[in-house]
Amino acid sequence: MSQQAIDFSQSFFNRLDPRELLSQYGSPLYVYQENKLRQSCRDMQSLIKGVPYKANYSAKANTNLHLLKIIREEGLYADAMSPGEIMALEKAGFQPEAIFFVPNNVSAEELQFAIDRGILTSLDSLDQLDLYGRLNPGGEVAIRINPGIGAGHHEKVITAGDKTKFGINAAQLGGAREIANAHQLKIIGVNQHIGSLFMEPEPYLEAADHFLRMALDFPDLKLVDFGGGFGVPYHKLEAQQRLDLEALSKGLSDLTQAFVEKTGRPVQFKSEPGRYVIAEAGVLLGTVHACKTNA
Repeated sequence: MSQQAIDFSQSFFNRLDPRELLSQYGSPLYVYQENKLRQSCRDMQSLIKGVPYKANYSAKANTNLHLLKIIREEGLYADAMSPGEIMALEKAGFQPEAIFFVPNNVSAEELQFAIDRGILTSLDSLDQLDLYGRLNPGGEVAIRINPGIGAGHHEKVITAGDKTKFGINAAQLGGAREIANAHQLKIIGVNQHIGSLFMEPEPYLEAADHFLRMALDFPDLKLVDFGGGFGVPYHKLEAQQRLDLEALSKGLSDLTQAFVEKTGRPVQFKSEPGRYVIAEAGVLLGTVHACKTNA
């Protein structure tokens, strides 16, 4: 074992021997580091400064109830993609106002599930917005906007721009307002998600800047959600650099403060960290039973 691996083992396991954990609990075994999880939550909670801000943990990253309870204790709200995730969050103690439902292509029954609980929902197509309006006329709603700018470690995880199914693009926003008016809906929130595992702050800041300009067109706005996708270094032993959170924080704080000063709106800003909160707080221990080489 390399010295770096030994140092990681000693710090992550609090100097416990991982083999003893396997002996006690069996293999395979997920092991989580609570202090690391809490620190990641605090990193995200302090990401944007000087304006009302809340980090929403993206529950799809991990729905372990014990972990969800810790995340709630640290003050994070949460995003859910399905009724199942909503139920897990409820069981962990999250209240309806702390849950943001951000589904993609869901049924009327799934939308009604959130409506019945008073959970704010974001719709990411005109068709889904119309369906929601028929189910909940006169209600409050959010929409997911495609800002036209994407980022991520691979083209398959870029979720904004011209080559993605997600979000309502700029040319469709007029149609979204027409549908909302037809059902007396108030669009009180806008959210975006540009992609996953980006390791440089610049694309995220560029998308946030563009997104805020688009948000100016919504007079009832109470919520602006910049999305998640913050990357973590999967190649620590090769000295991979971390995402520069300090630069990201400064950029987002400057943009949001300028938006509030320009508009005078008491908007709450949000982000949607998932992987960043949980990935580095967990490891999977297993047992090698055989080694085999083919070709």
